[in-house]
Amino acid sequence: MLARPIFSALAVSLISFATFLWHGHAAAQAVPADAPAQIGQISKDSVWVPTPERMIRRMLQVADTTKDDVVMDLGSGDGRVPIHAAKHFGARAIGVELEANLIRISLEAAKRSGVSHRVTFLKQDLFDADLSDVTVFALYISPGVMDRLRPKLLSLKPGTRITSHHFTLGDWEPDESFRIENRAGYLWLVPADMRGQWKVSLAGDELMLDIEQKHQMLGTKGMRAGQAINVIGTRLRGTEINFTAFDRDGSSRQFTGIVNGNRMSGESTSENGKALRWSATRF
Repeated sequence: MLARPIFSALAVSLISFATFLWHGHAAAQAVPADAPAQIGQISKDSVWVPTPERMIRRMLQVADTTKDDVVMDLGSGDGRVPIHAAKHFGARAIGVELEANLIRISLEAAKRSGVSHRVTFLKQDLFDADLSDVTVFALYISPGVMDRLRPKLLSLKPGTRITSHHFTLGDWEPDESFRIENRAGYLWLVPADMRGQWKVSLAGDELMLDIEQKHQMLGTKGMRAGQAINVIGTRLRGTEINFTAFDRDGSSRQFTGIVNGNRMSGESTSENGKALRWSATRF
């Protein structure tokens, strides 16, 4: 369901009020299960303000959502995000919502949309939700809640995609930013753990990499036969790694690969076009 433009000013006011609430200065009152949904309805950790349909679609597109994904919305309100993911992307979807009236409305909407078999709504605190099988998150929750969720999200399987409408994850910089209808959206991919020392092997050569990491940001030092070499442009996107090092003759070589636990592997191409497979092991 599309949030109409007439609600835009109201939404801004509610978001500001919500920030006050989310910092713990007010308590929510229980809402009867048969109550209608109200924009601005207060819950334990949030105020319900719906995400516009075009933003939902873009969030799921940026996350490359497919029928093979499990999409979760923490604080799912009237269920529009899980329903959209199931109806338009074919995904399995889960909504986690504490308010009984919003769960009831979500179930009714899923039935009307013909996706009840692909959507589950759980009445529970979002911090109690099992996140282990989720591959895509689509969120619109407060800065305070995002901060509390950040360590939990960072511990998920590398490559898990997290999208957010309006709010960020603090010092975890987004991998992508976008705008729809003058609204901000963000995408993060849970980064693989790259910290430590790696031995990189390719035909006729061997490199040592020492990697420091903060989220997806990497600091990399290189060695060959005990001598320091430059390693530049290191970039991690989920489990995808890219960096540039230099061959013995001084020509640059671009490395691309996939991280899988304590191993990496991929393709490399020198500036003269010579391609070589490479692999690496952490020790």
